[in-house]
Amino acid sequence: MKNVVFWTGIKNNSPNMVEKYGGWDWMDISKKSWEYWCEKNDCIFYHYDNPSEKDLIEYRVTWQRWFDVYDELEKNNINYDKIFVVDACSIVKWDCPNFFNLCDDRMTAWLDKDNWGWIYQSVVGYKDFFEPIELSSGEIVNNYINAGAVIINKNHKEFFKSLKDFYYDNKDRLISLQDKEVIKGTDQTPFNYWLQIKNMDVNTSLPFMYNLTHIHRKGMFSHNWQLNEDTTPFFIKYGYVWKYNGVPKNERTNLMKQTWDLIGHKYQ
Repeated sequence: MKNVVFWTGIKNNSPNMVEKYGGWDWMDISKKSWEYWCEKNDCIFYHYDNPSEKDLIEYRVTWQRWFDVYDELEKNNINYDKIFVVDACSIVKWDCPNFFNLCDDRMTAWLDKDNWGWIYQSVVGYKDFFEPIELSSGEIVNNYINAGAVIINKNHKEFFKSLKDFYYDNKDRLISLQDKEVIKGTDQTPFNYWLQIKNMDVNTSLPFMYNLTHIHRKGMFSHNWQLNEDTTPFFIKYGYVWKYNGVPKNERTNLMKQTWDLIGHKYQ
């Protein structure tokens, strides 16, 4: 068995999506970094680009990755151990340690603490939908994980089956909440509610450097200008998996290309 990086790289080439994201060159940069890392660490790189549902409005890619991940690997006869489901808005550092070795058999994820206002509004926005379930907003917020980087294994198949059933049973209402009412992301907040409802034991102990989100909010695009000895940005020096989220989506290619221009030669 091998560990798998399940890389969500679906390019929606409808004109409005291409315009929204400024094209898809950023995905190509991400893919090169993960292919390199997987080969170096004897892992399987799996490019998820063929979702089971072709309607990407009613079945967003962010939802479908959870529905398809096990089926995709099994129909391709991949004998997997742990699976890292990761967004394509990421670059993995060339010398990132093998984080699979830091995980146990629990689901592994990273707490999301970057934009408290957005998270709180999203959690409160979905609260009535999940009533009468006895969960306080504070309980969800305090345990809220980022859904763009989650490590799973065979132990979690039933959980994701239940998540799929939940989505299909409530699809129209969930689409209304995500697109018209709450308008705060897609799967992430319902996913967090479902984790709490199912009492999932999630390991959140891995350092945030393995899922460095909202780099700009942490001031890590800059360097130590006071000493002026090293102009390497903080995120490159101290982070391992860089996520280009929280910025305007049409700026993603420019930011990731600037990064690649600095360090792309390391992936040789």
